[in-house]
Amino acid sequence: MAKGLFIGLATLDVIQLVDAVPAANQKIVARDFTIAAGGPATNAAIAFAHGYSATAIGEDYPELLRTDDAVMVARVSQDPIGTLITKDVVAHGVETAFVPHTSGTSSTVATILVTQATGDRAVVSAGDQRGGTTDDAGTTGSSRLPAIDWHSIGIVETDGYETDLTLQVLKEARSRGIITVFDGGSVKPYTEQLLPYIDVAIVSEPFAQGRTPAELFSYLNNFGIRYAAITRGASPIDYWAHGNTGQIMPPSVKAVDTLGAGDFFHGGFSKALAGKQLSPETFTAALRAGAQVAALSVQSFGTRSWLQ
Repeated sequence: MAKGLFIGLATLDVIQLVDAVPAANQKIVARDFTIAAGGPATNAAIAFAHGYSATAIGEDYPELLRTDDAVMVARVSQDPIGTLITKDVVAHGVETAFVPHTSGTSSTVATILVTQATGDRAVVSAGDQRGGTTDDAGTTGSSRLPAIDWHSIGIVETDGYETDLTLQVLKEARSRGIITVFDGGSVKPYTEQLLPYIDVAIVSEPFAQGRTPAELFSYLNNFGIRYAAITRGASPIDYWAHGNTGQIMPPSVKAVDTLGAGDFFHGGFSKALAGKQLSPETFTAALRAGAQVAALSVQSFGTRSWLQ
């Protein structure tokens, strides 16, 4: 059994399945809806903790078949929204180490509309409604890190949110020789504060900001990152593994709902790599495992039904 530490954003996601995203002044009726905890690192932690069946995931990824331990560090207020977030995370086998926001700051809500025909999603975050004192990294509340049993941690994954807490975690992980993984959905003002403490960066096309894979990998190499990949949904994954480049083709599946697919990719990747030595072989094997988990996640509506 492996144990992963995940740190970053925790939200409450209100997800609705629609025929099409409504136009201005239009009212529509959803075909289905669900509510679950969300946020890139939160979803990754849930995917990491889950034990997959050989029927669902195949027998080529034995690391994915076991149930693992995950700890989630995030800022969540002690309010009704925070209670729902915590309940869902714990119900899916993840230990919480939540830090409260500044007094008067609510937990974060996101509304997601998933288009039935394509599985594409539109996301509206209520992050701008959070009160409290916010620094340049978008953090609110105490910067005191909860107690963590570092001796059992086999990997650390972050989406970069709650940067003050994340920097503390990454620095401690680096001092202990624990592999650190960065989920780069987009470039934020504080991203470059984190990159010197990252071993593996897996980023999306928006993060690349128009750079070619070679240009992006060169940029990340300036921060000491020797392992990196660019994910593009169903398109090939470009990777760079300590000077070796290549592509991995994700499984071809019918996408019903793409919400959280990248998050779950990170959870599967981290699960396959946890406790191992980082090498081109273990890195590419973990990328394939992550792609397998992501492909499974998009085949049903919502971010939890695929785990059942």
